[in-house]
Amino acid sequence: MTDLGAELFDRVAADYDRSVPFFATFGARLVEWTAPDPGARVLDLGAGRGAVTAALVRAGCSAVAGDVSSAMLDGLREALPGVDARLLDAHRLDLPDASFDVVLSGFLVHILDAGTAFAEIGRVLRPGGVFAFSVPGPSADGGWWEAYGRVVAEFTRRIRDPEEPHEPVTWAERAERAGLRHVDQTTTEVSFPVDGPEAHWSWLMSHGNRWLHDALDPPDREAFRDRVLRGLREDHPTGGTTVIAGAEFHRVEKPGHPTRAL
Repeated sequence: MTDLGAELFDRVAADYDRSVPFFATFGARLVEWTAPDPGARVLDLGAGRGAVTAALVRAGCSAVAGDVSSAMLDGLREALPGVDARLLDAHRLDLPDASFDVVLSGFLVHILDAGTAFAEIGRVLRPGGVFAFSVPGPSADGGWWEAYGRVVAEFTRRIRDPEEPHEPVTWAERAERAGLRHVDQTTTEVSFPVDGPEAHWSWLMSHGNRWLHDALDPPDREAFRDRVLRGLREDHPTGGTTVIAGAEFHRVEKPGHPTRAL
């Protein structure tokens, strides 16, 4: 699944990260782990409603928030007045070369053409600059996310041919291909109570997971919803009463002598 697009995120913007502070929690952890210096010029790529940007502001950084969704940026500007928020496509960044000390991105690069995005990120980083990002990772969910992925794959086949299998590529390899150096990684996990499987389903549909639901014909939408709800009730370790999810954090660097402390 690549590049879900601005239209989808415009549709989910009003509910994004409202019922469960999923992205805000991971965003704060990503900033804490990366630890940019106060005053560092930082690009938050795929900023959404400001999960990472808010943490950067609290850390005293000079933040630029970029996203393809104007509705998301409207919400960010309302929550964080005065932040430099811009419509930006990660594949074609309308930004000068070597203009940032740090680039951060929360739960974005795994839905992009990562090679193109990494090359653009490397271009806008200063020598010695840092790119840190989060992607979905392991958690103590009892295999529920893996089962959910199989349901998604089954219903995806109803609207398009499956993608051709390809050789797995690690994030370190992607970084190297873009002239960057992978230097560190870690994992983290969150757990949030929700008011049962229906609320869990609503949370799933409040962000990028909604793409498939909206693409299906009405009968398949209902069947997809029913399958996910049944899985939450029968297969989820808490019967769907808790959002359990993990993330991997990765840190890469642009070779060269830093122009400032990071």
